[in-house]
Amino acid sequence: MKCEQLSCFETGWAAFFNVDLWVKWGEIFNNFAPSIIAAAALWVAYSQLNLGFAQLKSNRVETRNATAHNLYHQYLTLCLEKPEFSNGMVHPGEDCEDYRKYCWFVSTMLFTFEQIIETQSTDEKWIRTIESQLRIHKEFLAKSSTVKEKKWNDSLQSLIEKAIVYE
Repeated sequence: MKCEQLSCFETGWAAFFNVDLWVKWGEIFNNFAPSIIAAAALWVAYSQLNLGFAQLKSNRVETRNATAHNLYHQYLTLCLEKPEFSNGMVHPGEDCEDYRKYCWFVSTMLFTFEQIIETQSTDEKWIRTIESQLRIHKEFLAKSSTVKEKKWNDSLQSLIEKAIVYE
């Protein structure tokens, strides 16, 4: 036998023109192809699942932000419509139609703030904004039966109590 016939591998560009080599590689690839395709499909499915969860989380955050902004916008609109109530009101001592309307104004404000807190409970900017508005109405809140009976959610109740004692 010649030395050339003992070679385990064909070398050079000639090896790529050998049909037997391509047939052997095809057989090897056919054995591994289903596994490779399955792994690729699994990776694509996993990537899509992660993307879907990320979009779901992003949509939830954006919806909560939009809800909070919309609620606060409604409250600001109410303040513009009733500027005589937006800066607080002292109880006149006798029965007064304006004071009854002011009571409903504050109830609407508290309901709005309760909803904002439910969607933005961890956002410090919203908490500070709500606290500043509650301080404006602290005299009324100190006498409010719904506050004394703790009828608001715990987070809002805590902010109200903090606003009442604020100096």
